[in-house]
Amino acid sequence: MRTTRSFTRHGGALLAAAALFAWAGLTQAQTKVDVIFSAGPTGGSWTPLAASISQVVKSRFPELNVQVEPGAGLANMEKIRTDKADIGWSMTSIMADARGGIGQFAGQPTDKALYVANFYPNVWQLVVPANSDIKSVKDLKGKPVALPARGNTSLVSGWEYLLQVNGMTLNDLGPKSFGPVSANAESVKNRQALAVGWFTVVPASFVLDLGSAMPVRMVEVSDAEFAELRKLNPGFVRYTVKAAHYKDQGVTKDVQTFQSPTVLMAAARAPEEVIYKITRAIVEGRDEFASVVPTMKGMAAAEMAENFDMPLHPGAARYFREAGLLKK
Repeated sequence: MRTTRSFTRHGGALLAAAALFAWAGLTQAQTKVDVIFSAGPTGGSWTPLAASISQVVKSRFPELNVQVEPGAGLANMEKIRTDKADIGWSMTSIMADARGGIGQFAGQPTDKALYVANFYPNVWQLVVPANSDIKSVKDLKGKPVALPARGNTSLVSGWEYLLQVNGMTLNDLGPKSFGPVSANAESVKNRQALAVGWFTVVPASFVLDLGSAMPVRMVEVSDAEFAELRKLNPGFVRYTVKAAHYKDQGVTKDVQTFQSPTVLMAAARAPEEVIYKITRAIVEGRDEFASVVPTMKGMAAAEMAENFDMPLHPGAARYFREAGLLKK
């Protein structure tokens, strides 16, 4: 069997041999293509969902070998920008900032990342022990906090933005530990930190885990804070976390917060045929993702085609048009 390696890692060679990607003339028996998928940190939903996508794609298109690698929101965009990944998770707020060269991408705009599909709400959830006196972000001044690793969207678009709209910076917090979400939760369990906050699904595994060890409370984002957050990034959307999701963990009322949809992006240079097949596989196989992210249960194909006015990869656009989900 003829085998090709990832079009990311060997991009130069493949571009020099452009005929290799005359996909109409290739058959599954002739070609095997590795696709590098930059996913998420340990303990979140991005990595297991990426693994599920890998299996769904492989079952429908065996010639595509989707290889899942660790990543994070900002790290994934950087890997796409520097040709080190072919597809990756992102959020609408990150893609808007990256394309506009604003926010964390100030002075470094990029058009290398194109939109593929919409997946699910990525909700900001800031949790503290229920018996603490922390009721707002300002109450965290001088307190020990467990933070996402550097390069993670939850650190920049979550923690730093929220601190900024409250007139604070990371320096105003007390002792800080940086790491994956699972390690953050352990720090709170061990009383080494008093708060942990991430963008992730509802219900979040880290909240369920932490709530199994102690009653927790979720810190609300006020209307005033949200208005200021929208000034920093108009991609943010209001979201209400229902108390029912975490009643067994100690949450007693609905909590107002915000979210940025989780989306799949692809490198602009990725071959149209490859992204067409990936898009077709994930949309037609979307029911299989509900076991990883329950909020995807019953998701319609039209919802996955929603692109929030972001430019689609030609392969994704082709599939959505063929499926009658894209009018333009």
